[in-house]
Amino acid sequence: MDKHEDLMIISGDVYLVIKNMKQVGWSSIRETSINRIIYMASVVYSFRFPQHKNIFEDNYHFNITLSGPEEAIVQNALINLESNEAILHDEDGYKLVNYTYEEKFTDIPFFEEKCSWIEDISYIIGIYGEDKIYDFIFRDPEYRVSLDSNKELCYNLDIGENNETVKFLNDFKKSFEDHLSVNIDLNNRKYLEMYFEYVFGRVLRGE
Repeated sequence: MDKHEDLMIISGDVYLVIKNMKQVGWSSIRETSINRIIYMASVVYSFRFPQHKNIFEDNYHFNITLSGPEEAIVQNALINLESNEAILHDEDGYKLVNYTYEEKFTDIPFFEEKCSWIEDISYIIGIYGEDKIYDFIFRDPEYRVSLDSNKELCYNLDIGENNETVKFLNDFKKSFEDHLSVNIDLNNRKYLEMYFEYVFGRVLRGE
């Protein structure tokens, strides 16, 4: 895949994040938050869709930084979108200004799937507010294990189907089902919502 195609794929993802976070009430969003949301969408994808190939895996190589996971091309995507007047940047962060620019990405592979998935993950994360995203990242199993086992902040985070977050979510799901006294059919999106509620509870308790 050439650099231009890669840039267009990630530009499409960034555009979708800004668009969907606006729809849940965020008028603007910081670059660090965009990286964090795309990371969360990537790292839990294989739990949500266990029968599918991870549609983020080939394009993202997140590194650990002091502010959380970071993909360098996200910054280039923001520059690309801003130069094409799809978004603007001010002191509060990035804002959507062109609501039809999405048409530029419709031929990109998996774009329709990402539209639906990023809408879902934006809704779940958007409930808690931008300032809480780092708390979720800091407690994310893949991020936590990678941070604890690597002293250098350049480690490539695993967003594939066997990452620590997917393993934890599968254990979380099994544990919940094992303790049910009745059979309740919950889909994996509901388990993701429950997982974020569980993490948020830990944040509130200061754990």
